[in-house]
Amino acid sequence: MTAVTTGSAPLRLRGCTTLITGGGRGLGRCFAEALADAGANVVLTGRDPRTLGEAETRLRARGASVVAVQADLTRAHAMRRAVAEATAAFGAIDVLVNNAGVAGPHGPAWEGDAIEWWHALEVNLHGTVRACRAVLPSMIERRRGRVLNIVSAAGRHRWPHASAYSVSKAAVIKLTENLAAELRPHGVSAFSFDPGLVDLGMTRDHLEQGRIDDRWSDQILEWVRDQRRAGRFTPPERAASALVRLASGSADPLSGRYLTSDDDIDSLLRESQLREQKGGRGR
Repeated sequence: MTAVTTGSAPLRLRGCTTLITGGGRGLGRCFAEALADAGANVVLTGRDPRTLGEAETRLRARGASVVAVQADLTRAHAMRRAVAEATAAFGAIDVLVNNAGVAGPHGPAWEGDAIEWWHALEVNLHGTVRACRAVLPSMIERRRGRVLNIVSAAGRHRWPHASAYSVSKAAVIKLTENLAAELRPHGVSAFSFDPGLVDLGMTRDHLEQGRIDDRWSDQILEWVRDQRRAGRFTPPERAASALVRLASGSADPLSGRYLTSDDDIDSLLRESQLREQKGGRGR
């Protein structure tokens, strides 16, 4: 994977501890590298010990403080153990990045394997909830922290023939809105972050797999290829830089929002401040 640097980000997260689910490969590893370059301690979780080990070795070679913990998001005790090991290594977790996810089955929602369809919800939605339940009590107690839930435009717009993925990401976006409202009195922020189409992780897997003579999967493959040809992919550096910005806390007044790599955070913050000022004058 190409090394990712974040420009103005270096050391803005010095001393901060971040936990990244699905951190052994793809976007998770990309985000881990950017957060480490910004000075954060990094805790990686994932199911595959091989990719976790590779990611941990790579980060240590960059001078990062990192711990890798094998943990399956579908098992609540595994996430609690991961948080305990992270806390033992670095102290309390300051930022949770809920990145782990699966694509789910392709095809009409009434066809295909119902168990596979539900498994996507189990990982993408319930896994996010499990990670939050493991991390949030400490954040609430300390009255600081933030949760970054990695989502997709598929959760904002319909995506026929990828309904499990689309529905799961829509649910995570709504979960984030509710979490933000519930956490606001406790000084903790939550965001839905859409990195865009990045040539990593599930997107790259689909491209490298190529056509498999499955109508629905091949149809989605052609759409992804069209997006790439049209220049609509997001560079990993841009996605990572935006995530580091959110992790730093400088966008906390926007807690609860759905944000993308292309958003002008400074403009959104100014708009939010103006709305608050107008609301205050109205009172």
